[in-house]
Amino acid sequence: MDYVIRTCESLDELGACVALQRQIWGYAEHEVYPLRLFVTLTKIGGHVLGAFTAEGELVGFVASLPAWHGQRRYYHSLSLGVLPAHENRGLGRALKLEQRTAALRAGIDSIEWTYDPLRSKNAFFNIERLGAVARRYSPDHYGQVQSRFQQGLPSDRLVAEWWLKSPRVKRALAGKSPRQPTGKPAAVVAVPADFTLIAKTRPAEARRLQSAVCEQLQGHFARKLVITGFALDGAVGRYLLDSARRAGLGAR
Repeated sequence: MDYVIRTCESLDELGACVALQRQIWGYAEHEVYPLRLFVTLTKIGGHVLGAFTAEGELVGFVASLPAWHGQRRYYHSLSLGVLPAHENRGLGRALKLEQRTAALRAGIDSIEWTYDPLRSKNAFFNIERLGAVARRYSPDHYGQVQSRFQQGLPSDRLVAEWWLKSPRVKRALAGKSPRQPTGKPAAVVAVPADFTLIAKTRPAEARRLQSAVCEQLQGHFARKLVITGFALDGAVGRYLLDSARRAGLGAR
């Protein structure tokens, strides 16, 4: 199936992004970003990009909000989602690449977003496929979230930093490993490859795993280590951490 990645412009297209949130994540009504937010993004320097089928159906989107760290401007990526029937066709990556192009065109060199540290598929995509890094852990970031993925657990999140012009991002976008290949990582943190199944069937174990990963990552971040790689090996995923210097990053 052919797809077109472009800006969502009409109210109908932006309204379709609202509906997609319920279909993709199963959010409760009060968790959904409203139409007014998407309209506002298009008028204040942000954007909403959509993945459309050849028939014009919206099947995925990514939204960006302009933000600042001190005097440095960046984009905060609010949401990235693709309908299950259209997953594993490269649409998520295509949307992020178009988001990167839009940011560079606007003179912005970094994009940040949050993701669940226990979701190995997202971790691999963010760290390995896009070349993002992470060095901030936010426990229960959003408070209680009602969605099919959260399963009543605290909404712990990692903050992904995507330095758009960095050598590691350029390596990742060229299909290479973004992490420097020489030397062992300074630390490794293991997570299950399929946390969703554990959260659904063994909630007590899921909460224990979440707490353990939180403690480990926060400890490593306190030592100024940075997530630079993610390896999937059967039933286990592994975060690989290096010093900020080796990662090519300055202090936050």
